[in-house]
Amino acid sequence: MHVDDSALADPAGLARALRPRLGEHPVPQSDPRTRGLLLELGGAQEGHAWLQSDLPELAELFARFADNADALHVLAVNETPPTAPDSFLLRPHVDRRWLGDDGFGTATPRWTTVVFVDFPASARGGELVVFPRGAFDDAEPVPRDGARAKVARHQGVLVAPRPGRACRMAGDLPHAVIGYSTATEDAWRLAIVIAEFARDAAEPPPRGLLT
Repeated sequence: MHVDDSALADPAGLARALRPRLGEHPVPQSDPRTRGLLLELGGAQEGHAWLQSDLPELAELFARFADNADALHVLAVNETPPTAPDSFLLRPHVDRRWLGDDGFGTATPRWTTVVFVDFPASARGGELVVFPRGAFDDAEPVPRDGARAKVARHQGVLVAPRPGRACRMAGDLPHAVIGYSTATEDAWRLAIVIAEFARDAAEPPPRGLLT
């Protein structure tokens, strides 16, 4: 796992550009208030060219973190609402491709990068948690309550959602998101996830923008 605190030069500007683009999240969510968008992009140059013309706000970020020409990239923007700060907003999981009516695929990414775009300065919680391989092989599904005790028990690493920070991890590592509390008027937690999959594990073919 690698954490980079300078992944975004202007996270506030990116947040302003992205929020008007968001709608009901295209992947089923435990909290229906979650907003977002989902993209499937080809290799580095192909995906970057598509973003430059259709979603330029994300082109620079994609170019920095998606450098493999022989890959399929899944890019998700997730705006998640406040919940209890000792609960799992997203329970421990390993990323898979969303295949619509067919559910999730079986292949894991080569790697996953989470980029924090916005998080209220006064909020409590909201961390990304990265667990060791196999941490939850015998405990699915993981209850949402008591998240922080489970993080300690399973030796999870907490990564605070500081705007501009990125966390890159091997694609087969379980990870989760802790809930957070904040003032009613504050903006919600906004993050981008980029996952790289091998093309030979990427059936059906890329479908472009999913919103």
